[in-house]
This record gives sequence, C-alpha cells and structure tokens, in this order.
Amino acid sequence: MTRSKGAPGGVGRDPSPSRWRHLPNLLCYSRLALIPVIIWLTLKNEYQWALATYCVAALTDLLDGKLARRYGWVTRFGSFLDPIVDRIFVLCLIPLLWYFDAIGPLYTSLVVVRYAIQLSVLPVLMGWLKKPFNIAPDWISKLAALVVYAVLGMGFADLLAIELFYEGSGAENIFDHTIDALTLLGTLLEILVLYRFVPRYWQIIRARHDTLE
Repeated sequence: MTRSKGAPGGVGRDPSPSRWRHLPNLLCYSRLALIPVIIWLTLKNEYQWALATYCVAALTDLLDGKLARRYGWVTRFGSFLDPIVDRIFVLCLIPLLWYFDAIGPLYTSLVVVRYAIQLSVLPVLMGWLKKPFNIAPDWISKLAALVVYAVLGMGFADLLAIELFYEGSGAENIFDHTIDALTLLGTLLEILVLYRFVPRYWQIIRARHDTLE
C-alpha cells in the first residue's frame, strides 16, 4: 500500500531529524526479507507459521505508512520503496497460493498482470523515457490492494484449515466461501483498475498526463 500521494515531484514535509526516521524504510526491508521465509514455511507445510509470518509482514505494511505520515518521516526514496516492495511481496506470494490451489487462476492472473505492469512504471517512465509523473492512488486502487492482502491472508488460513479440519466440515466451508467472495470482489476490482490504469499509463508515455492513480 502506498505511503505517499506524490512522487517523484515532492513528498510533503521534510523528514524529521529523529533517529527513528528510517524506521518506515526498515519495515519495508523486513517485509521483503520475510518473503523467502513465508515461501519456505509454506513449502515445508508449516502452514501455521507461514500464516503467522504473513500476518507480521502485512502488519509492517500497515505500520510503515502510518509512522511515516504521523511523524513526518516521508521521504522520496520511501515513497518509491513502499509500493515496489508491496508489489514484489504480492507477486511472490500469490502464485505460491495458486500452486497450492488456495486461490483461483483468474484472480491470480489479473493480479500478476496488474502488478507487473505497475512495476514497469519506474524503469520505463523514469529510467528509459525520462517522463516525470506522480502517484496518487484513488480509493478503488486502495480497496483492490486491501482485498489482495485479505485474499492472501485467507489463502494461508485456508491451507491451515485444510490441515486442521476434515473435508466438508463447517469451518473449512466457511474459509472456502469467504475466499470465493473475496476473490470475486477482487476480480471485479482488478478488471476496473486495469481498465483505468493502462490508458493512463499510455497517456503519460505520450506526455498527455502526469499522474498514475
């Protein structure tokens, strides 16, 4: 989830001189470092620890932005680092859960396509085309990102439920129906976000717009 509404042109307040000002970025790095841990635990069928580690990683995503905004620790570097790490995090984990049949292929494909396109923004627009742009995610993009994290969490929880409850039990059915509902909502949101994002991306490449939503 994005930490700043404007990048790279400016990021609001200057960072505080506090010795804790790098904490949001450290939380981002910790989320990145937890990716192989989550994958390893899942492949080892340690689903309870995979779920717990995922929850810790998701919590860092919540905290880094809140801390940066609350204490004025927003930096240009951090405003880029946070969304990049978020997308790498999701791109690494959602195929894993698809492999374990915890998440459907359609939703997985849509998320992978959208996040891959969004990750191309920095190298294409800044590195290659040298196009200035801003990032201002609207409520639809934020809701889609929230649903992705919820689906991932429920996916890991479902793997644990399969291990703990017998097939067809009420508890397992609850997990299955919840994931189905979330992925349906997520699929609709991903289609909507892609429908809006791709044309805007093209407009920025052609210098007709400067803000990605």
